[in-house]
Parts: sequence; structure tokens; C-alpha cells
Amino acid sequence: MKDNVLIPGYLCNLFANSEVFVRKSKMDCTYFVAFCRKRKAQGYPIVAVWLAVLSTTTVQAQVFTTDLEHFWTTRDSVLATRDTTRQIELINRLYIGKASPGLAAFMRNKEELPGKWRAFITQNAESWLALKEKMPVVEAAAAEVKSQIRRFRTLYPDLRPAETYFLIGLGMQGGTVRGNLSLLFAEVILRDAAGPKDQLVFLAVHEYVHTQQKRPDFQKINVLTSCIREGACDFVASLVTGRPVAAGYSTYGLRHEQEVWEAFQKDMYTGNNDNWVSTGPNPALPAPDLGYFVGHQICEAYYRKSADKAAALKTIIELDYADPEAVSRFWRESGYKGGRR
Repeated sequence: MKDNVLIPGYLCNLFANSEVFVRKSKMDCTYFVAFCRKRKAQGYPIVAVWLAVLSTTTVQAQVFTTDLEHFWTTRDSVLATRDTTRQIELINRLYIGKASPGLAAFMRNKEELPGKWRAFITQNAESWLALKEKMPVVEAAAAEVKSQIRRFRTLYPDLRPAETYFLIGLGMQGGTVRGNLSLLFAEVILRDAAGPKDQLVFLAVHEYVHTQQKRPDFQKINVLTSCIREGACDFVASLVTGRPVAAGYSTYGLRHEQEVWEAFQKDMYTGNNDNWVSTGPNPALPAPDLGYFVGHQICEAYYRKSADKAAALKTIIELDYADPEAVSRFWRESGYKGGRR
């Protein structure tokens, strides 16, 4: 079943006054199928036929790389002139002016972006050349992401449509989400990745999981909530792709699991989130981002303990991160105690 399907005009007219969501002559298939079932029960034969057609179509994950194409055109044009004003104009016209919804979401509420991108582009010429050589890897990863999202839906049928965008940011983060938009920053992911395609695919699924999660109260979020929220994405991405977490925090965590857990327990109900889920150093441990590891281990313990794996996965994805007690209860039910059985 496609996430977005072009609906014939006569059907749009038939349902013109219905609750079906219509946008630019396209109808979100999730809503459309639900509405069709309702109308089928009321005796609309043509709807029954169209529902059968929709039910046999294939899920199409939405993955976009156009911002990368625009960036390289922009970079080449910027480096062809030394006129600062001209460089800014080129960035505005060729990159910012052609922004996808994903890039537009990234730019929202950010100031002085043209100047920042100008500085970013004109520095480290060799690094840019090395990155450009890896662009075929991005295209290969984008194709695989689509198949992995289809697999994700087989494991979790309630998966909601989301869009994945590969783009160039400012070298600050590998991935993030804005609503149902998953943003992946190639300049960060490909910079240090030993297996770049696998890393791109894994992170794409990780961020896609974020689009399915309930939003926490970021003003009040504690360490336990932050870590399970991130670790859940790693766990689900590993489950979907069949690949282990390939990150330094996982390597260190597996070797020092009890040490990490003992340090974690001292912080778990505090607001010291930067010690566990950011790139900042943790004064209690020699490796950053170990909250991802702890969260992953809690989710894995919960999943392994559950007889109904489909229900366990649903619980992991749909956990209410705005409810600290629900998160704490999830941890207790997992039975996780730092690797001790």
C-alpha cells in the first residue's frame, strides 16, 4: 500500500465533502483506506474495488537526496569566485532557494545561515573533495533505506509515513527529526564512518524511529527518559537492519557494562542529560554518548523477556516519553541491571 496515492478525480469528487485528507490532488493512503472501509460497509461498490487495488500496492518509503545535488552545484559556484557578496548570493539562490522540506525544516529559526555556509564551504577544500567522492555511497544507501523501511513496516504494521532527507548541514550533527521529517547530514556521517553505507542506512532507520515516538517534555526530561528514547531507536534500527550498533559507545559499553550501569544509576533521575546523550564528555566515564548504550540494553532486555515480540516492539516504539512513571515502569519491567541476570 503506497503512503501517497494519486486518487482518480471521480473518487475525489465522490468524497469531496468527506473527512478524507486531500492535498494537491493526492490523498494520504492511510486515511483513504480507513475511509474506504467505512464506505464499503455502507454499500459503496466502487470504493470496495478501489480498496482492493490499494491493498495490493507496495509501500514506498519517501527518501530524498536533491539537497545534496544542489549543494555540490552551490559549492562549485561559490569556489569559482572570490567575491563575498556574490558567494552569499549564490548560496541563497542555489541552495537555500531550492531547499527541500527537509532542508527548510533544518533552517527554521537559524540565523546568518548564508554566511555560515559560505565559511563552511570555503574551508577544508580537501575534506570536501573526499566527501564528494563518497556521494555514490549516499545514493546506494538511499535505495537501501527504502527497502529497510518496508521491512520496518512488516515488523511494525502501525508505522506512520515519514520522509527522509539526505542533506549538507553545518557539520554539527549526524541526524535529527522535525516532526515526520528525518534529516541526515552526510558531511558528518561520512566524515569518520568506516562502513559509510551501513552507517547511513542504520542512522536513517534510527531517525525514522524517532518520527514514530511520542514527544517528551524536553524542559523536564530526565536521563532515564533521554537514554531509553535514544536507545530504543538504536535497538529498533538494529532489529530492522540486522546489524549491530557500530559506535564507540557500544564497544565501550559492552566491555564495561557494570561500570557504566553503576554510574548511570546515580544520574538516571536527574537532568544531567548532556553527560549521557550528547557529544560532551561524561566526568564519570571516559567515553561519550553511553546513554545510547544503556537505553539500547534496557530495550533489548525488555524485548528478550517478552514472549510476544510484536507486542514488545510496539511497546518500545510507542512508549510515552512525556510520562516519567511510564518510562520508569518500562525499565523495571525490562529487568535490566547492568548485564546481571
